Amino acid sequence: MASSTFSFFLVISLVMLNTAFSTRKSQTMQKQQEEEEASKFGYIGGTGPDKWGSLSPNFSLCSRGKAQSPIDIVTHNAFLDKNLKPLTRVYHASNATLVDNGFNVGIRFDANVGGFSIDGKIYTLLQMHWHSPSEHRLNGRLMDAELHIVHKAEDGSIAVVAVLYKDGDADPLLAKIQNKLAELTYDRYAKREAGPEIVLGTFNTKQMRRKSHKYYRYIGSFTTPPCTENVIWNILGKVRSISKQQVDALRGPLDIACKRNARPVQPLNGRVIELYDEDQ
Repeated sequence: MASSTFSFFLVISLVMLNTAFSTRKSQTMQKQQEEEEASKFGYIGGTGPDKWGSLSPNFSLCSRGKAQSPIDIVTHNAFLDKNLKPLTRVYHASNATLVDNGFNVGIRFDANVGGFSIDGKIYTLLQMHWHSPSEHRLNGRLMDAELHIVHKAEDGSIAVVAVLYKDGDADPLLAKIQNKLAELTYDRYAKREAGPEIVLGTFNTKQMRRKSHKYYRYIGSFTTPPCTENVIWNILGKVRSISKQQVDALRGPLDIACKRNARPVQPLNGRVIELYDEDQ
């Protein structure tokens, strides 16, 4: 009898412990989900750029940072720095994947794709993604699109090469993946896949290796949350062309609140914009 009573209470205790554990796990998962939902950002309304800093404690730099990006590059105020070196980028053909991040469309590269150096430090290519319209401005002018080619050094520091686009002929680089962008849109909205990806296979980086005769450099931040600072920005001086159809294709897979995914320009706060120009 005593043995049966003990077994009964043991079973009841285990059931209660399991119920308590399940309830706590459910509450933890719900809290994590609520935090993730709260920290989702967009470009309009209550999750727009002016609200980013309040969406999550991790996003505080978006509102209180003093070296934020993007900026308006006023060309006549740029400092011609004779110590700057040519922006020589060496990329190799690599396996790549087209990804829909919801707030932008990008291409993720496998390892050992190459990169470039700044003051002897090697920055390796990680990924590239697009914004439309542009985020950086030239003398107050908003361009039609902007490409960010993101690199990372072994110590974790980030350097970005930015390419501005104006309306015109189709961009050869985007032309290579334009049909895949349509597939990405179909996967997102027709098949309702979250964060769809498309394997591109070996990606030829030839169009990314164009020589840069002129570029602007300054210290800024990520242009999306968490708005991390100390990013080395290199904005190419040559503005390339992009077609309206290509801009539409870039916007197709994005979340409704991110179709126009450009953060407004941020205060310079005394930062210096350096200029490299091999013709001067």
